[in-house]
Amino acid sequence: MTTADDKDITVEDVLNPDSFDVDEVKALCEKYIAPCVHYYYENPVLISKGNGATLYDSDGKEYIDLFAGVCTILSGHCNPKITNALKRQLDLLMHTTTLYPTVPMVAYAKKLASIAPGPLNKCFFVNSGSEANEAALHLIKMYKGSHFVMSLNGSFHGRTLMAMSLTNQGAWRQNLPYATGVLGAPHANCYRCAFGQEYPGCDYECARYAEKIIRCQTPNQIAGMIVEPIQGNGGVITPPPEYFKILYEITKKYDGVFISDEVQTGFGRTGKTWGIEHWNVTPDIITMAKGMASGFPIGGFIARDEIADILNPKDLFSTYGGNPLAMVAGLANIEVFMEEDFPARAARLGAVYKKGLNELMESHSIIGDVRGKGLMLGFELVKSKDDKTPLTEETPRFMEIAKDMGLFIGAGGLEGNVVRIKPPLVMTPEQIDRSLEILDSALKKLESTL
Repeated sequence: MTTADDKDITVEDVLNPDSFDVDEVKALCEKYIAPCVHYYYENPVLISKGNGATLYDSDGKEYIDLFAGVCTILSGHCNPKITNALKRQLDLLMHTTTLYPTVPMVAYAKKLASIAPGPLNKCFFVNSGSEANEAALHLIKMYKGSHFVMSLNGSFHGRTLMAMSLTNQGAWRQNLPYATGVLGAPHANCYRCAFGQEYPGCDYECARYAEKIIRCQTPNQIAGMIVEPIQGNGGVITPPPEYFKILYEITKKYDGVFISDEVQTGFGRTGKTWGIEHWNVTPDIITMAKGMASGFPIGGFIARDEIADILNPKDLFSTYGGNPLAMVAGLANIEVFMEEDFPARAARLGAVYKKGLNELMESHSIIGDVRGKGLMLGFELVKSKDDKTPLTEETPRFMEIAKDMGLFIGAGGLEGNVVRIKPPLVMTPEQIDRSLEILDSALKKLESTL
């Protein structure tokens, strides 16, 4: 029998993905792809195309996409405004380098500055969130002349050296040397408080503890602090109202720069343009990726002028950062963001979705907590309302059940038991209703096996 490995695979073959089946592709992956690349599901599906908030496999089956390529596809799969802009740019210029000025890069930077909070104005572009965080941390260490930086427990900031050093999750760390000078502070997980407290009587002990860490482990000065307004991979952890304001004040007390990692929370997903706006804090730097171009590879930061202006030529460089295709995709994405009013849309649809999840929690004892803002939501699967033991091993099974019913979801959290719901912001009310019905059926099926 002829297999895909027995013949040369041409561009024409790739552009007709329905001619492959999932077993062929899995066999090729095992032979040619490094084993660090892994898949959701015991029985993976071969995704061949997408449209809006819908994905299709090679057999033509439809799936409602609640994961959006790990919180990336904001404007929907294959949004025509973005794809048409890319097609036109392809006929003009694919790549030079940042060693030459180009219209797409400066146009996107100008548009980005127009939606940034406060006085953030200067951009630097790379290819991913990991690189964006790496570059931002490089910048603040130079700006402040300090070695020490702080991130939050449960955080995820990427897979480059500095980004991994900032990531405080055991599942994403290896027994390797990391960048020194990184301090971990408690996050505000009110469902599983590390201090055994209950909000609001806790007086934000988790936030105030960051000052003790600085006083004990630094010379009373830090380069800065980096936070995710809502932790994505960490389990959709959403702190109470004053938490980030307290951390901001502590950062400034010890002469640090406050960075908001908006790789997942930016561009309207949470019901605000930037996630940190929910906490009435204006950061000094915002890092971003994922939703910047709704799936096209791009990352970057935007900073206050006085911080970015300390950079000299060659202090930072990225061969593909500011690539004309990425910039045009990003520019088209911001235009969709404005036309569709993504923050308002995410707030409106997110309120409907969260109400539906809370109703599911009332009828299913294995949902322990529902949290998040806008269309960045999640819920914990636990043994029961009275027993918060995480259903770590059962969560992948729940995902498999939902997939078989036509629904893609994500998972996260320190225990891997948080179901992550982060659909394209163009999701329809009908898709919300249908996905909630599928979640209800999948929960019932899982409960029947416990």
